[in-house]
Amino acid sequence: MLGMLKRLEDAFAGAAFAEAGERLEAMEMAGVRECGASVSDIFAAVAFAEADCPDTALEMLGCAPRRLTPPVQVCGFLESVGLGGVNVAYGLAEA
Repeated sequence: MLGMLKRLEDAFAGAAFAEAGERLEAMEMAGVRECGASVSDIFAAVAFAEADCPDTALEMLGCAPRRLTPPVQVCGFLESVGLGGVNVAYGLAEA
């Protein structure tokens, strides 16, 4: 959760710098880079992303796919109760 909040904070800080005309600093703060794809490549990538193929879309744009969530790790307890092959994710929620 903190990682997502940090990304949002960086994106908004980058937007503030972009509005002030500081393009390179804004891109650095937001963690983005320039894309050398053509307009037709971008539209094709959008079509693939809408068809639930985000990896293909990123490949068309010349970007390496990023995993937003950490890989699921099986703990010893799950294996001991016979759930070794089951994907389990833990999270925290504020009340």
